[in-house]
Amino acid sequence: MDREALAYALRLLSRRALSRARLREKLLARFPEAEAEGVLKRLEELGYLDDRALAETLVALRPKYGPAKLRHLLRARGVPEEVAEEVLAAYGEEEVLQAALRALRRYPRRQDQAKAVRFLLGRGFPLGVALEAFRLAKEEESG
Repeated sequence: MDREALAYALRLLSRRALSRARLREKLLARFPEAEAEGVLKRLEELGYLDDRALAETLVALRPKYGPAKLRHLLRARGVPEEVAEEVLAAYGEEEVLQAALRALRRYPRRQDQAKAVRFLLGRGFPLGVALEAFRLAKEEESG
């Protein structure tokens, strides 16, 4: 394994958390495949490269988004589909509903059902969750 490739990968990771796939792309642009794979393996052994941890962090840092939007963001960052699904499966129904409520409380037009539900759908929440969040928000305001 080349020290230059490892140093380059560590520099990239020091700036921003990257998925294995994204880091592999960047390494392959500058180094041979065997060298890149060696660096990736070493970084995984050291614990510096972990797609599951990256996915969990991205989900935790975006509490105002629903599962569909989070899935899209994870896919865009190069997180493997199966890892994304496992992480999102841990995101239970009650947490999804609470996240929708939090997002809706900050939305200025939350009294208009069509706009509020459309807002939540755009944030990646399922229709049933969006409707339930709207109902609960109405109850909070009137009660």
